[in-house]
This record gives sequence, C-alpha cells and structure tokens, in this order.
Amino acid sequence: MHKPFLKQHGPHPFAQIVFFFAVWLLCYHTLAGGTLLAPNIYDSYSLQAQSWLTGRMDLETGAHYSWLELAIFDGRYYVSFPPLPSVVCLPFVALVGAASVPANLLCAIYLVCAAAGVYRAFCITGHSAEISTFWATALVFAGNGLELARMGGVWNQAQLLNLALCCWGVAAFFANRRSSSLFCFALAVGCRPFSALFLILTFLLFYRQDRLAGKSHYAFLQSLWPGLLGTALIAAVLMWYNFARFGSPFEFGHNFLPEFVQSTHGQFNLVYLWQNLCNIFRPVTLNSGLALQFPRFDGFLFLLANPVFIIFFIHLARPAPKPLQLLRQAAVAGFALNLLALCVHKTFGGWQFGARYTVDLLPYALLFLAREPQRPVRWWEKDLCAFGLLFNAFGSIYMMLDSRHFFR
Repeated sequence: MHKPFLKQHGPHPFAQIVFFFAVWLLCYHTLAGGTLLAPNIYDSYSLQAQSWLTGRMDLETGAHYSWLELAIFDGRYYVSFPPLPSVVCLPFVALVGAASVPANLLCAIYLVCAAAGVYRAFCITGHSAEISTFWATALVFAGNGLELARMGGVWNQAQLLNLALCCWGVAAFFANRRSSSLFCFALAVGCRPFSALFLILTFLLFYRQDRLAGKSHYAFLQSLWPGLLGTALIAAVLMWYNFARFGSPFEFGHNFLPEFVQSTHGQFNLVYLWQNLCNIFRPVTLNSGLALQFPRFDGFLFLLANPVFIIFFIHLARPAPKPLQLLRQAAVAGFALNLLALCVHKTFGGWQFGARYTVDLLPYALLFLAREPQRPVRWWEKDLCAFGLLFNAFGSIYMMLDSRHFFR
C-alpha cells in the first residue's frame, strides 16, 4: 500500500516558497498598516479602466491627480503607460469601482505568476521540482521583484505583469507551444514596449530550429500562423489605441509627460547612455555611523539588487554544449539590446530600491539557465539567492519607512 503523496514527498516545494512569500507579504503589509487589500494612490491603471467604462480615453478629472505621471495632450490628461494592466483592472473596477481596486494584491499575484512561469520552464526542460523551485526563487523572489510586489503603483503593475507574461512566454517556448509563446510576448508589449525584442528572438529561434530540422519555409510559417495572427491583432489594437489618443500608432504617451516635453534631449537619446550605465553600477556605501546608503533615483548596483544576474554571467562564461550555444547567443543579444534601450532613456526609475528597470532582463537569464543540463544547485548559488531575499526584504521595509518620513 502506497503512502499518501504528502507523507511520501512532503509539501510541494513550489507551494512552500509561495507560502513563505505570502507570509512575508502579510508581515510587510501589517507593518505598513494593513494595506494588502487596500487601493493604491499611484494606481492610474484603475483610473484608466474607469474612464473606459464611461466611454472615454482620457481621465475626466486628470488635472486633480498631480502626483501621477499623466500625459498632457491637447489639454487632456491620459495615462502615459501601455494599457494592458488596465484590461486586468477592468473587471475589478466594474465590480467595486476604481477607488477600491486591491492594486497591492494584484502586484503580489503577478509576482507569484512570474515565479510559476519560471518553475514551469525549468520543469519542462527536465529539472526536478526542488531545483525548479530554487530557480523560481532566485529569479523572481530573491531580487527587485520582491520590492516591486510591496505596492500596486502603476510602474510596479506594468513591470510585474510584463515579467509574468515573459516568463510564461519562455516556458511556452521550451514546450514548443509556439503560438502561446508569441501571444504571451505580444501581450507583454502592452506592459513594457521593449518586450517586442522577445517576439523577434523567439521568431528567429523557431525559424532556426526548423531550418536545422530540414523543414520548409512553408512548414515553418504554418506552425506559427495562429501565433502570428494573435500577435498582429494585439499589435493592431495597441496601435489603434495609441493613434486614437495621440495621433501616432507608436506613441503610448510618455513623450507627452511634462518632464520629457521640457527636456532638451527628449525621452530617448544616446546622451543618457553613459550616465545610466554608471548609475546601475553605483555601489551601496556606509556612512560614518555604518548605516547603509544608496540612491533612490536612477538605480544602484543592479547585480546587488538582482544577484541572480551574477549566476547568469558566470554560467554564460562557461563552455556550453552545442545545443546551448544558440540560446546563449540569443540570451546575450536580447539582454544587451534591452539594457541598451533602457539606458538611452532619460531616467532609470525614481523612488525605488535597486535598479528597477533591470527586472525586465530576468527572462533572458531564464531563457539560458533553464536549458542547461540538470545538476545540483551549488552552495554559492544558494548563498547568493539567500542574500537576494534578505537584501530585498530589507529594501522593501526601508522604502516603506523612508516614504513615511519623506512624504509626511
């Protein structure tokens, strides 16, 4: 007679780490005053969803939200971010109203979904449940994602939903579910436009796979047509929405933020590249009282805030079997191009712990690490993961306490 599954194997390792994250979140929001189910004053996505329900694209009372990053165009106020998170908020707004959407909880759910995508990607590529759980922890919970999940501001919602969609897109890639993979990445563009790089990469990787297998161009396109159709429909909707608001299919609103309108070099320019690269390598220092000091604007050492990148770079430097070489090239190219695109942006994120934008680069690490042959997790990888968990837990609490002091 077989023992019950839980007695034989113990609790599922991924369920355990999600449980610990839930406990951490409850503890954090208890310190914050019981805010897990509370709305967030920086949740402009729910305001946009509310406008949709009244038949508007602009915010009717936009001028009253001076603390939000709103685009001003032809005297009207618009949410200046790609709109997909508002689609998620829409049913909540319809049920409880924009002022009651639990935006903080939504961010926590997005982070768990991202971890589930990482777990799924490692399982598909043959790794054990324990190893897959470790990498889900290292890639998602032991980095800036933990700090992002503390509050449901517009920036955090966009990045965490993007992370979740990209992680599931990579998982679908490994499962050879081509249409699902492209669909996830196309949706991610509705959160963070530079995720379009993943669409290009996966398309090229699928093409290379088929050519090496001797398949014709027709067979290749036939395997992708549902995904290409879905991608085209998503692109058409996003471009129509941009055009309807700002008269350009490629403008989602950021160029009409006052800070960029008034900037000499605009939102994107190569003159920002060097300074941003320097910023994301700024060290954390100690003051005379041995207290930690770190910048709150434009990022600090992103390898410290997301130590899984250290693991990623070490693995990249090692010899790789031939089947991995193409994925190595894709991961490096995507990482470098996305980082370059982020660094030519005027800012690198404000009022944050860590280099928040570099969270967008985590799925490139996943693309390479998940495909490596199964092996035990090394001691130094565990230590870096533990450090990332502790450091970002500290950062979450620090930013909460510092915000109270700064905004009082």
